[in-house]
Amino acid sequence: MMLSFFQLSLAICNVWPKRMGLKAFTVLYMVLLLAGMPVTLLSCIPYGLFGILVAVCIYGLAIDRDSASQNVCMGMIGCVLTIVIDNVLTNLLHMLIPLPFINQQYVSFGVRLMHILLFYLITLFCGKLLRKWLLSGKGVFCLSQTWYLMDAALLLLTTTYLFDDLIPGQNGSIGKMIYNNALHISGYLLVMLFLLLAMRRSYLEQIQTEAKQRALQDLQDYTHNIEVMYNRLRSFKHDYVNILLSISGYIENRDMNELKKFFEEKIFPTKNLIDQGDYKLNQLGNIGVLEIKSLLSAKVIYAHESGIDVTIDIPDRVDVFEMDTVDLARILGIFLDNAIEATLATQQPQIGLNIMQNEGGESIIINNRFQDHGVALHKLKQKGFSTKTGHQGIGLSNVQKILCSYDNVLLETTMQSGCFIQHMELAARKE
Repeated sequence: MMLSFFQLSLAICNVWPKRMGLKAFTVLYMVLLLAGMPVTLLSCIPYGLFGILVAVCIYGLAIDRDSASQNVCMGMIGCVLTIVIDNVLTNLLHMLIPLPFINQQYVSFGVRLMHILLFYLITLFCGKLLRKWLLSGKGVFCLSQTWYLMDAALLLLTTTYLFDDLIPGQNGSIGKMIYNNALHISGYLLVMLFLLLAMRRSYLEQIQTEAKQRALQDLQDYTHNIEVMYNRLRSFKHDYVNILLSISGYIENRDMNELKKFFEEKIFPTKNLIDQGDYKLNQLGNIGVLEIKSLLSAKVIYAHESGIDVTIDIPDRVDVFEMDTVDLARILGIFLDNAIEATLATQQPQIGLNIMQNEGGESIIINNRFQDHGVALHKLKQKGFSTKTGHQGIGLSNVQKILCSYDNVLLETTMQSGCFIQHMELAARKE
């Protein structure tokens, strides 16, 4: 028994996606021994084989979450390889070596040793081929959904084979029929589990990819605007030298009237150019999280260029936020996009951004002027409702979905005196 499960562990180890250490191999071997007890001790061959298969799946899911789907798939392939290669080698050796010869003690030991050595080499070769083919990261195999679907298909086929081909007839036993049906259902539930995991993984990856793309775009916009501001500064420094030279000529000639005229007509208007380039980004330097800083910078610059008066108040440095930065970026993006669109419809578009660091966490307040259409506040949070023509109205409802997974975040939305306010409190999370 111990040798059989050693071979099974060896085959799984040889086809495993990553290099398996001695400790991990020992754990796998012990897990398979425990799962195989019904086969060896109770003679429950079909049920025990199913238990071994489940043990391999659980081990693959638990040992490494990042490659769980690949672990499960390669583990099941290792089980199949073990059965196929072991049977082929046994039949081959029996054909090559006469049976009376094999029954001799020393010859039997040598044959068994040769069997294990050949088994190891063949599974090692098959493992290298499978890893080269399946783990190349090319085509559909680079998608985690593909692996989960392969897991589900392998489980379904194996379960069908075990319970439809290996299990003997019911013999009129109601208890055995119930037991077999329970095992059937368990097998199919495992298949559904892997399918649900594939769908969930796909959804999460899609959200993270979209969030990363937005963060990258915001960072590129931020970098571009910094470059534009730097070039304007260089241009102003060059003009500043020329201005000083021109002023020095009037001073040397003591022509104060012409100096005054030159100052009012040429120099003083440059104040407007400087003010136009002032995007009030200096306080965003207090944000120590690059993803959030780039997002806020891009939105503030866009609002400024759209003719919106933006007020920023971030008195203290904030190096960490008490929630996932991807989720926070999604929420702030929705709030600021809504604020920009709403305030542009007013005669005096204004937006205020306030971020404060306190002992209990962070406080974020975004306010904007808006046209009050008499819409109830609770309707704005409903999915599908929007005051903007052609919009799906899913922004604020998505915010509610995101915040449902955080018990340390409190959002308060108010409308007063033509001002729409989003106040979010991020409390420190408990360890």
